[in-house]
Amino acid sequence: MGKPHNKSHKQGKGHFKPRPHAANLPLGKASGPEGRNDGVDASKVIRIDPLAPLILRSGRPFDGQAGCDPARLPLPSTLAGSLRTAWARANDKAFSPDLFPLSVTGPLLLRGQTLLLPKPADALYFGHGEQTRLLKAMPKPFDPGCGADLPDGLLPVILEEPVAGKPGGGPAWWAMDDWLHFRGDTLADREGLRQRGWSPPAGDRRTHVAIDAKSGAAEEGRLFQTEGMDLAEGLDREGNSSPAIQLLARFDEPLGPSLIHLGGERRLAAIAPHEGKWPSPPPGWLKAISQRGGLSLTLITPGLFTGGYRPGWLDKDLCGSPPGLPELRLRLRAVACERWQPHSGWDLASQQPRTTRKLIPAGAVYWFALLEGAETADLERLWLGSLCDLEQDRRDGFGLALPAAWQLATTN
Repeated sequence: MGKPHNKSHKQGKGHFKPRPHAANLPLGKASGPEGRNDGVDASKVIRIDPLAPLILRSGRPFDGQAGCDPARLPLPSTLAGSLRTAWARANDKAFSPDLFPLSVTGPLLLRGQTLLLPKPADALYFGHGEQTRLLKAMPKPFDPGCGADLPDGLLPVILEEPVAGKPGGGPAWWAMDDWLHFRGDTLADREGLRQRGWSPPAGDRRTHVAIDAKSGAAEEGRLFQTEGMDLAEGLDREGNSSPAIQLLARFDEPLGPSLIHLGGERRLAAIAPHEGKWPSPPPGWLKAISQRGGLSLTLITPGLFTGGYRPGWLDKDLCGSPPGLPELRLRLRAVACERWQPHSGWDLASQQPRTTRKLIPAGAVYWFALLEGAETADLERLWLGSLCDLEQDRRDGFGLALPAAWQLATTN
């Protein structure tokens, strides 16, 4: 692993952190399958190690007024395109729409052997420093005489206890064990959550000049910037040592060790079969959902729905069945989500910008009552399954969710 990287380097100074295991990897040439892992070919569970800060843009117009996009993690469609390209190169396949059916589940984040999940939207920090507290919000009926302009049938999401003070800060990503404890109604201690959690580092911003195509010289006054996310070993926002962050995904086809391009500027990432386990529900986790008669579904990757924040598979009464699970009938009771995020890009096939779409951020929580069909097999398919309305969005890895047992409180 490379040496810790000082985030205070000068703008415009590029850097590259070589990884020992990536030194001799071919670009897009994969090896064969390497065993099995919990019923999934190990070579279908892929670990992605970015070798340089990732440049990932939202697709908004780039000009002198808009400036550069802030650093961010790869969206599911970005990773899906990279893995499909790597598979096509390794198998001498043409780059065509025939690659679209290849499904990707991810990306998830991995730090060492610890899986990281986005902080749920119903977990809120209050206070600062040693006074920081983690509080949980939950669906509750309105107090007598109170109301809101929520759609009929939806409940407000209210803090479990009154709190004085302003919202504070804390890790944006949690260790999976802390996430599971939170969903099991156990709040992690502040210091443990901070040590085990992670927040994205400050962006790696670089200044560039535009080059005149005829003279090959810099164009006067034509400066622009890019901002990348550096996931290598280094220092976090608080100046503490932070191990490298890798991405984890499951792909339809086997992929062996190779190099891929990920994001803009043809930044490289090393991929290899993941030797650890693909996440699975703890014992009794799904059975508890049937027993309590309700569940929460928390988005682990950003979601795309035809109804904005509301899945298109719900009818006017907020009832419906998740994609591919016609026997499972749910009724939406409450939603907690942050502001939508823009998503666009360039369509290589039609050579034009893609239509801008609104993403529901990862961490959004949807609470449902179980109406019928709560069989264990159906609930198992909800585990890291996609809730998106469109099939291609599901294939790209958008809207992956984790279920957890939930029951509406009977009193305020």
